[in-house]
Amino acid sequence: MNNKTRDIICSIIFLLTGLFLFQQSLGIKSIMEKDLGSGFMPKVIAVSLTTIALLKLVLSIVKKDSENKSSKEDSDSMGGLLTIGALLFYVLTFEIIGFILSTALYLFFQITILSNQENRKLGLFLIISIGFSIAIYGLFVYLIDRPLPIGILGF
Repeated sequence: MNNKTRDIICSIIFLLTGLFLFQQSLGIKSIMEKDLGSGFMPKVIAVSLTTIALLKLVLSIVKKDSENKSSKEDSDSMGGLLTIGALLFYVLTFEIIGFILSTALYLFFQITILSNQENRKLGLFLIISIGFSIAIYGLFVYLIDRPLPIGILGF
């Protein structure tokens, strides 16, 4: 499979993922009248993902076919597929295991996917993932007064 075909397939997958996320975000009910509500940011992310995927699809179709395969492009493709897998894991586990644990796991894996061997510091990634998840949870629950899923573990 050449790079152009791979880019087109990946763009279509991200386009469909963005459309699916947008469709799912429409079901999020707003608690207060005249409020942006809980569904606002998922809609922004879904529209952004869909727009970028659509642009990449158009650029992939327009660009000339190249048969040159480099290890950088192969690793980028693998990173894209792993990112889709991590996002799918996050969506499927968000309600079940709760915000803190699912977000920390997602962030840890996503940071690891995006890092290269030279700068891979798993301990630091774990601290950042857990700290960020707890901070965002505290921001939503205690400052904004918006509940987030606590999951089966109770936190």
